[in-house]
Amino acid sequence: MADSFDVVTPQRARCALIAHVPHASTVVPERFRRQMLLDDAALERELVRMTDWHAEDLFAWVLESGGTMFVNRLSRLVLDPERFADDAGESMAKVGQGVVYTRTADGRELARVTARERAARIREVYAPYHAALSAQVALALEEFGECMVLDCHSFATIPLPSEPSQALHRPDVCIGTDAGHTPEALVVGLEEALAREGFRVTRDMPFEGCLVPAEHRGDPRVRAVMIEVRRGLYCDEATGERSADYARVRESLRRACESATVGSIATNIDRGAES
Repeated sequence: MADSFDVVTPQRARCALIAHVPHASTVVPERFRRQMLLDDAALERELVRMTDWHAEDLFAWVLESGGTMFVNRLSRLVLDPERFADDAGESMAKVGQGVVYTRTADGRELARVTARERAARIREVYAPYHAALSAQVALALEEFGECMVLDCHSFATIPLPSEPSQALHRPDVCIGTDAGHTPEALVVGLEEALAREGFRVTRDMPFEGCLVPAEHRGDPRVRAVMIEVRRGLYCDEATGERSADYARVRESLRRACESATVGSIATNIDRGAES
């Protein structure tokens, strides 16, 4: 599906940073809505608790700093691009939330998806999505000789029943890492910068890992890290509406993340765009 994602590029300065925003959309096209078993009110409630509200805007500083934004335009309830395509290797498939969700966060039946429909979604949505993301990483490597993928998320203050960790004490920001692609210096820099802004920070808890496009796994030029922001800091978790603290949290997040990421990667200036 050509409209399942957007690649947004900067106008002038360019840097080797790609912000990946996979879970911020609430869009469920009619084709997929017909396969869902929830009524409209129940679906709206599920979207509220499963969406990374305002993540695209929270991380818009990446574009302002010269990075590229790769944004999913479909709800994760249609297809989750951060899951493995093969359910055998995807732990969340055990609770009906693999690449194609069949269960809600509290275990109710969300949709009845045939094997044929599942294969179609992977072919038509998942495969083009990942091919395009891999292509963006390749472009950054060609231009800069390096690339950093910033995986941008938010999470609920109270654990959803389907989540692996049910610990009630949750941080303000969780940093997710990959053993082969997340340098220790990057994590420490983020931890220190976020702490200076007053955020309580944990590493790989309650969520771990970060997305690295499969084609670039093992390439030392590709770095990756995940940033998860607790939604209660900046929005009403019952509605998704921005709270009075939204602008302050957004700016604090920008200062911390920008200083720890953009300063450590290559940047070019597009002189033609400036003239």
